[in-house]
Amino acid sequence: MSSSAGGDATTRERILDAARAEVAERGASLTLGHVAARARVSRQAVYLHFGDRTGLLLALVRRMDEQLQLGPSLEHVMAAQNGLELIRRTMELHARFNAGIDAVAQMLEGAQYHDEALGQAWRDRLTFRHGVHRRLVDRLAAMGELADHWSAERASDVFHALTLPGPWRELTRECGLSQERYVKDMTLVISRALLR
Repeated sequence: MSSSAGGDATTRERILDAARAEVAERGASLTLGHVAARARVSRQAVYLHFGDRTGLLLALVRRMDEQLQLGPSLEHVMAAQNGLELIRRTMELHARFNAGIDAVAQMLEGAQYHDEALGQAWRDRLTFRHGVHRRLVDRLAAMGELADHWSAERASDVFHALTLPGPWRELTRECGLSQERYVKDMTLVISRALLR
């Protein structure tokens, strides 16, 4: 449910701010009651704006896309004039974006198999991301730069999987790569895999 069903945009934003803070503190154990208390609204107000916990979490991750300017960033990626530049811009976007969503992504990813609401929110995001990668691969193919042995479907599957938050987290947090090195190394790996 959206805020058009009742309530105002300011209350909606306050609830989303509270939800993000609760995710950071409580992870998968957050409830609508926790969010309502933090936002200083009734649980009914949360239901009015978002319908249920799944709706709230979907709204939260979509709001994060807006706050991190995902739309304009994707336009910049798609404007690349060659395949290598498109992949480099994609990896710069992933490095910045993954850093911005990591706390929420970890919570959603970790809880996806035992919490239906969190699982739905995570699958929604992955479906969206996969669709973006398909658009990027279609652009590579249109430029005549996708290697012949790839179908667009398989190439987008691989592109999507390699750029998930988990591999980024492992490389930057556990292996110690800087964001710049992550971009450089992953651009090399993906361009050698996908391009002619």
